[in-house]
Amino acid sequence: MKKVYIAGDMLTKGSQMLRAQEREQIKDIGLPFYNPMDNKEINDKANLDNNEGLAEKIVRQDTDAIKESDVIIIEPQPFAMGTMTELGQIKGMKDMAKMILGLAEEGNNPLVMLGEILQLAEKVNNQKVLPHYEDIRRFAGVTESGDRRSLGINQYVYGVCLDLTDGKGFYEWDEILEELQKIKSEEV
Repeated sequence: MKKVYIAGDMLTKGSQMLRAQEREQIKDIGLPFYNPMDNKEINDKANLDNNEGLAEKIVRQDTDAIKESDVIIIEPQPFAMGTMTELGQIKGMKDMAKMILGLAEEGNNPLVMLGEILQLAEKVNNQKVLPHYEDIRRFAGVTESGDRRSLGINQYVYGVCLDLTDGKGFYEWDEILEELQKIKSEEV
C-alpha cells in the first residue's frame, strides 16, 4: 500500500489545524501516512528537556519518512522554512535519481554503469557546502528564553545545515573565505 508524507507548515495554530484536517482526510481514504507534527518525539516542544540534538533528530526522522513514502503532499508556503527545505531535499533526490536513470538508459555494460554512478555519487557527496547566517542577533554567549528571544532559526533548516557540514552548522563569513582560499591553493 502506498504511504503518504504530509509536508507543510505546522508552527501556527491554523497550520496545525490544516495538517490535522489533511491527516484525517487521508486516514478516511485508508492510506498509511507520516505527518511530522504527529511525531511527538521531535515535535512536542513543551515536553522536551532541551533542544540538544533536536535539529538532527528532526532531519533524520523526517528525511527517513520522505524516503520511505510513495506520495508526498506538500504545501510550500514562503514562510514555512522547514517545508521549503524539504521541497529542496525532494528536488535534489529526484534530480539524482534522474541522473542515475539516465546513465542506466545509455545501455553501457553494468560495470561501466556502476562506475559512472559511483563517480556521480562521489562528486555530489564530496561537494563542500558552506552555509552562513549573517544576522546581528546571532552572537556567542546569548542566554535568551521564552518569548524574549531575538533570533530563532528553523530547526529543520539548521538540521540540514548540520548534516551538510558534518556537524558544523553555520560558518562565519571569514571561515568561508578561509575555506575558499584553501580550496584554491589545493588546485595549484
